[in-house]
Amino acid sequence: MQQSKQQETVVPSTNANSSRRPLLRSLALTLAILIPTSLSAGTPANKTVNLAVGSMPGNIVYLQIDLARALHYFEDAGINIHIDSLRKGADAANDLLHRRVDFSANSIDHVITLGSAGGNLKMVTSFTDLPTVTLVVRRDLRSQIHSIADLKGRRIGVTSFGSGTHVLLASILKKSGYSLNDVSIVSVGAGDSLIAAMKQKQIDAALSTDPTTIRLLMDGDASLLLDMVTFEETQRVFSGSYQFTGLLTRQDVIERNPELVQKMVAVMVRANHYIATHSAAEIAAALPPDIVGDRYIYIKSLEHSRPAFSRDGLVTPESIANNLQSLITFGSIQGGHSINPAAFYDMSFVKKSQAH
Repeated sequence: MQQSKQQETVVPSTNANSSRRPLLRSLALTLAILIPTSLSAGTPANKTVNLAVGSMPGNIVYLQIDLARALHYFEDAGINIHIDSLRKGADAANDLLHRRVDFSANSIDHVITLGSAGGNLKMVTSFTDLPTVTLVVRRDLRSQIHSIADLKGRRIGVTSFGSGTHVLLASILKKSGYSLNDVSIVSVGAGDSLIAAMKQKQIDAALSTDPTTIRLLMDGDASLLLDMVTFEETQRVFSGSYQFTGLLTRQDVIERNPELVQKMVAVMVRANHYIATHSAAEIAAALPPDIVGDRYIYIKSLEHSRPAFSRDGLVTPESIANNLQSLITFGSIQGGHSINPAAFYDMSFVKKSQAH
């Protein structure tokens, strides 16, 4: 206020200025009140968090990420989320490992394989606790392929060599007494490229996920042989649940910033609850059109894959052990008896979120 008085003493005392002086003082007082208020509203700026996702937007096994963003759950938690969607899960996991991001959305196998190589990643929330993968056969071959055993000598499409679908195929074949050496593996990608390979008869069967699976079935290009989106079908290969996708972070992030990890986990638990308590149509309506695409296909895909979604976000030793066994069968890791499944996850944040 002293500065204002000094300014007033040097202003010539004219009638015009005298008439403006009360207005100027009133304006200055208003600005003095409003400016700090507007700044303080913006200063508790949301914490910026970088998240790498091992897939492009719209992949159903990472629905929690798309849903949390669409429903503003990150903002509600005070998080300014920056999402980098990558085509390969390995790229997202490596970004986390090399500290380019503090969180990633990935399948648990990256935690296990990188852990055996000296990484220290943890899954802190589960998204899907079943494989969420369907084995389909070309419709014109259905009369010849009645079981897994009938796949011997056939060409089977997987997303890519070493991918989750490739790893799962090893366990599927082993259950029928065969190995990957008994079939021909073809890398066909996912979505349109997989569908094209099936239509052009470049493959006899394929491991796919939704919405690719639903598109193949609806168009009459394929039929189901093994549907590992349900617990019952998964038991044909594994005993119990099978941990698949979830939210990952590093141990140093947990130790350095547990409050942030708790916020991120709470967002994912909230998204899990929304999925468990809303219909496929309601979930599709909550998402932006570019994520949903063809609404009918998306809803059918979500209804089909829904049993694989985790309701509570918890990871169990049993579900990790099944994934471990799958990786051992494939040859990604050696041994298994000396590996402790509990080393790959931390459920303390999920349990704390549930307590609230």
